[in-house]
Amino acid sequence: MREQLIALGTRIKMARKERKMTLQTLADRTGLTAGLLSKIENFRTIPSLPVLVDIAAALETDLAEFFRDMTLGSKARWLLVRPEEQKTVEREEGRHLHYRMILETSLSAVNMQMMYVTIPCGSGGEPVSTEGDELLYILDGRFRYRLGDEVVELTPGDALYFDGTLPHVPENDSGAPGTLIAFYFVRETENQR
Repeated sequence: MREQLIALGTRIKMARKERKMTLQTLADRTGLTAGLLSKIENFRTIPSLPVLVDIAAALETDLAEFFRDMTLGSKARWLLVRPEEQKTVEREEGRHLHYRMILETSLSAVNMQMMYVTIPCGSGGEPVSTEGDELLYILDGRFRYRLGDEVVELTPGDALYFDGTLPHVPENDSGAPGTLIAFYFVRETENQR
């Protein structure tokens, strides 16, 4: 299901960009918040059907285009992903973080994805939130992670687990990039308008 969620978010973002539309413009046209639309585009939440209908109408796109060539195959009992099969994924425009999808799968009522994340020097910005939990494992570099009003210093080997609804952002002014493995456990819930 995560693969379909990523494809859906990516297609919505591409359709919006093709129309040279900002998130705020799309929000104004749909009655949704820019924050919710960003979460959908960055596959941090699962959109409901009424939300998708509103987005398609605002983008003047056939709803079926969002789902073109998607299939829901049966779940395998195990999954192996080779390094050459990992895909670069675009998330959070302008944040300059680099994501590479390592693994994605469904776990009961939770969708899990695993990404290799590079945090370049000078990273920071506005915190984001996710409808799920996050587990970070620091591979390389020294940087800070802002969680709400608190700041945690992270170094290689540290593991940080938190409720993704807490606003969070990595901050790197160390002079060297940092890398981590991020596990996102996104809950399947109804979207709030």
